[in-house]
Amino acid sequence: MRDDFMQCTMDGLQEAYCRGMGATDLGRLAKELLGSAFGPISFAAAFRGAFGIPLDILQQALAWQGFRVGERTISDEEFTDLLADWICDPGARQANAAGPS
Repeated sequence: MRDDFMQCTMDGLQEAYCRGMGATDLGRLAKELLGSAFGPISFAAAFRGAFGIPLDILQQALAWQGFRVGERTISDEEFTDLLADWICDPGARQANAAGPS
């Protein structure tokens, strides 16, 4: 996989996050952006590069039902919770940006 392709994928994920996309939508976007190159290694490389998520967390995230990799699956909520330290919920980001009430 070429470096510029992966950089474009990481940039696309970061831009989408800045526009308010949450973890599950970013997961779907990663799968779409990576296309036929999508797999455990490319997903991990894209999310690690875009958001600095540790590999052990990304390994667990691969069980997300949206990826259909392996037999064990985790729900959208579990996926979101797993990545919450790096990809916060868009609603929470908007509330934080608005400041205290």
